[in-house]
Amino acid sequence: MKITRILLIGCLFAAIFAPAMAAEEPIIYTVKKGDTLWGISKRFIKDPYYWPNLWSINPEIGNPHLIFPGQKLRIHDGRIEIIPIGEMPEEVAVDEVAPVETPVEAPAAPAKTEEIKLVDIYGGARSFIGAGEVATLGTLIDSTEERFLLYAGETVYLEMADLAAVVPGQRLELIEIGEPVIHPVTRQEIGYQVNHMGFAEVTGKTKSVAVALIRDSTREIQRGARVRPYNELPAFIARKPAAYDRQGIIITADEGKLALSQLDVIHIDIGAANGLEVGNELEIFRARTFTKSARPLKQFDEDNFLDLPAVPLGKAIIIATQEMTAAALVLEVANLPIYRGDLVKTVLR
Repeated sequence: MKITRILLIGCLFAAIFAPAMAAEEPIIYTVKKGDTLWGISKRFIKDPYYWPNLWSINPEIGNPHLIFPGQKLRIHDGRIEIIPIGEMPEEVAVDEVAPVETPVEAPAAPAKTEEIKLVDIYGGARSFIGAGEVATLGTLIDSTEERFLLYAGETVYLEMADLAAVVPGQRLELIEIGEPVIHPVTRQEIGYQVNHMGFAEVTGKTKSVAVALIRDSTREIQRGARVRPYNELPAFIARKPAAYDRQGIIITADEGKLALSQLDVIHIDIGAANGLEVGNELEIFRARTFTKSARPLKQFDEDNFLDLPAVPLGKAIIIATQEMTAAALVLEVANLPIYRGDLVKTVLR
């Protein structure tokens, strides 16, 4: 009798917990136009920053931000895997599962619309400063506690290049000047990389300095940090036809990255003085070197070269301008990385 009771209890537990122990059914998702690894990671496993892991376990992805419409992904047990071409999955398709809220944060490769929604680009539009702008920066010279390492919540004193223009309530950005940026063609020093350190709000001023409260710090702030007005980027940028046919060169990128792709911010050597405005679209391309002709009779010609068409790399939109430079968000990419020295040209309508 005792054994029978034990068996009955065991069967009861098995019946209760069997569904929970069953393996999770994989989801098969077919990539659609405009999808990104960032967005898919956010949608299916609630972690937009999972995509570097997805890239690392799928070496067939040549470009870390690029996936193609029609590719199939297997989402299972907190992982995303790319299904090789030719493999016919038997698992349940994504359309058969409960609807999942589509993320709106990542405007990767958007269709032609009137406005572009910006994502958090981690200060990318502000990661470069022209050489001429450095002279306009202020300097953090001291704090109420006379500390050398400062954080959010501390009061600091700022020596400003134009103290008269500083007003209470004004938001200022605290930055660190990084490595000089050398133009990839002219080899001239044209500016500097900039590291964002935090924000401060002006609370008052004396005859000599501005008084400010550090509202946010992303890293240790030290005396000597540079200060500039903070200009908030808009949530949306309207597309605006370029008024002039202009061509420029990519001179640097956010955090000094070498290989660039979708949603990266690039900085180019043409700006407001060249007629560029926020919302202007750019085509990104790479010039091809001349190739010699294969025709025997052409081998003796001095101009034995063929002019090859440029390699299209993607598209971008201007999100901020300075006098001689501009920042642009990469919207669309080909299956090739983008590098410093690659070319851009305005899109005329």
